Amino acid sequence: MVVTKVEKLEPLSLRKEWMNDLAEAIAFLESLNLAHGDLRPENILLDRNRLKLSDFDCAAKIGTNYEACMALYSRILNSNDVDQGECGTFGFLSPRTEQFALGSLFYLINYGFEVYGDRCLTEDPYEHSPKVVDLLQNMEFPKLDGDPLIDSVIEKCWHHKYVTVSELAAHTKRLLHERTDPAGSNGEGNREEGNNGLKSPVKLSFIVWWRMVMGRLIHGV
Repeated sequence: MVVTKVEKLEPLSLRKEWMNDLAEAIAFLESLNLAHGDLRPENILLDRNRLKLSDFDCAAKIGTNYEACMALYSRILNSNDVDQGECGTFGFLSPRTEQFALGSLFYLINYGFEVYGDRCLTEDPYEHSPKVVDLLQNMEFPKLDGDPLIDSVIEKCWHHKYVTVSELAAHTKRLLHERTDPAGSNGEGNREEGNNGLKSPVKLSFIVWWRMVMGRLIHGV
């Protein structure tokens, strides 16, 4: 299994700008009573160091069945989820679904790999994705050991603590002006711990990684 690993993250100030770019874009849709419904790296464009949303084919009114996106940017509802949709489905488009996807995107931006993308969870690589779905369904997430202010936002997104995406956007905007932990400012933390399952890492800069994602998308079109 070959894992693409970002060796060097972008500056913390730029990463916070990216988080705010995405949160404000989704908050604008929310003001129109719409949800994007398909938030994932392939649908985010990098334009002169700013992030912009694309592909609004799945955008729909809040409360519509959520069908487009898949794990890692959505999660199947379990029996503990109440009034969010039918158990075993992705539920309804709502601030819950949008902020969950944003949390996973924020994780990617600040850690350099997707959720559980730094390890092999199963001996059979083809069973890795189903295992991730199971973990997310049970609300089990990777350890967050980066900048505590950013990690707090990610954690709140995954546990749908923001009543609205506008509330989340207000938080990411404040984050632009808040001081962060110098020890975690490079996003490294204790990342090397717990990576025993990592095999054949390919290291590159985050912007190069994002351009690779977009290149695959354009080639596919």
